[in-house]
Amino acid sequence: MNEEFDVIWRRGDGEMPKKAEHVVNAASEDKLLRSLRLSIDAENTIRHNASKSNKTVCEYISALVMTSLQPI
Repeated sequence: MNEEFDVIWRRGDGEMPKKAEHVVNAASEDKLLRSLRLSIDAENTIRHNASKSNKTVCEYISALVMTSLQPI
């Protein structure tokens, strides 16, 4: 197995390149959804609704939580 790879960015190197930022954000969103232990259907619905409302998964879930915490 080839274990060689190119490092495109390290923490502290300055601004993260767009191609690295996309991968990091996608991994963060996936990690958040998995930590919630939702069904695959629920995960897909959240991804779809976030995309439809032009938000990230994190922004979408944050909006859901904040809405549910609003006093009635």
